[in-house]
Amino acid sequence: MIHVVLVGRMASGFARDLTRRIRHAHTLTQVPDAARIEEFTAEMAAAEVLVGWPLTDALIARAPNLKLAQASGAGLDGLDPARLPPGVRLANTFHHEAAIAEYVLMAMLYLTRKPHAYDALLRHGNWRDSCIWGERPVLRELRGQTAMLLGIGHIAREVALRAKAFGVRLIGVSRREEAEPHFDEVIPWSNWRERLPETEFLIPCCPLTPETEGLVNADVYARLPNSAHVINMARGRVLDEEATYEALRSGRIAGAALDVWYQYPTAENEPQFPSRLPFHELPNVLMSPHNSAWTLPTIEGRIEDIAENINRLVEGRELLHRLR
Repeated sequence: MIHVVLVGRMASGFARDLTRRIRHAHTLTQVPDAARIEEFTAEMAAAEVLVGWPLTDALIARAPNLKLAQASGAGLDGLDPARLPPGVRLANTFHHEAAIAEYVLMAMLYLTRKPHAYDALLRHGNWRDSCIWGERPVLRELRGQTAMLLGIGHIAREVALRAKAFGVRLIGVSRREEAEPHFDEVIPWSNWRERLPETEFLIPCCPLTPETEGLVNADVYARLPNSAHVINMARGRVLDEEATYEALRSGRIAGAALDVWYQYPTAENEPQFPSRLPFHELPNVLMSPHNSAWTLPTIEGRIEDIAENINRLVEGRELLHRLR
C-alpha cells in the first residue's frame, strides 16, 4: 500500500483519474487548501508521495516518510531541490507547451491585427481602415517582425515552431551556446538587452528565480521600440509590475498580452483584480486569468505522467521527468 497526498486544488482535482491509473494498492488524500495542512497531520506523516503545486520545503518537512515529491506541473516555485531530504526523489511534468504556444500565437495575431477593435467598430456601422476607401493600410503582418524569446526551453521551442510558419524572425536567448533549428539566431544571456531596439515581440520563456524576478524592467522598456509588444505566460513577477504598467499606460510600448499576474484570488467566485495597479483599465492589454496552459490535453497528459511515476516508484523503475 502506497500513501499519496494531493495538495492544492489542481492536484486534488486529479484524484478520480489517478485512482483509475494507479496499478497498485494505494490511499489518496486530498488537501485542496494547503493552508489547512495542519488538519492532515496523520496523513502527511504517512505520505510516501506528495503531488501538487507549490511543493514547498515546509510542506515536505511534514512528510518524514516521503519517497517522491511530484509537482503537478513544470514549475517548482518555493522548493529548493538541493534541500530535499536524502532519499526523496523529485519529478515534474509538462504537456503544456503546445497550449501555451497557441496562446502566444493567438496573442501575436490579436495584437497585430486588432480584430477586437474592428469588430467593435463595425457593430456600430464604422468601416474605419477598410480597403473600400483606398487609403493607405495601417495594419502590419506577423511576417517579417522579430520576436525575442528569453529562454529556449520546451515552451520557447514550441512557440518558435509555430511562429516560424508565420514568417516571424526569431531570436532565442540562452545561457548555453547551442544551435536551435527553429530560431534564426541564438544569442547569449549576457547581451540580449543590446538587441531590444529591433524586437517587436518580447516573450519571456524563463522560470521565476531570484535572477529573473523583475527581469523586464524600466530599462528594458526604454530600449524597446514604441511598436513593441510584451507577451507574458511565464510568471507575473518576471515583469516588473510598476514598470510594465507605466510602459503600457504611457504608450512607451504598443501593448501586451498578460496571462500571469501579481495577485490571485483566495476564494472561489470572489472578485479579485490581478494587480494592485489598474491594468484592467488599459485598452492596449489583452488579459487572461492564467489559463494559457489550462487545456484538456495538458491535464490529461499530466495525470498520465503522475500516475505512471507512482507506479514506477512502487515497481522500482526510473521515474519520468526526474529532477533529483
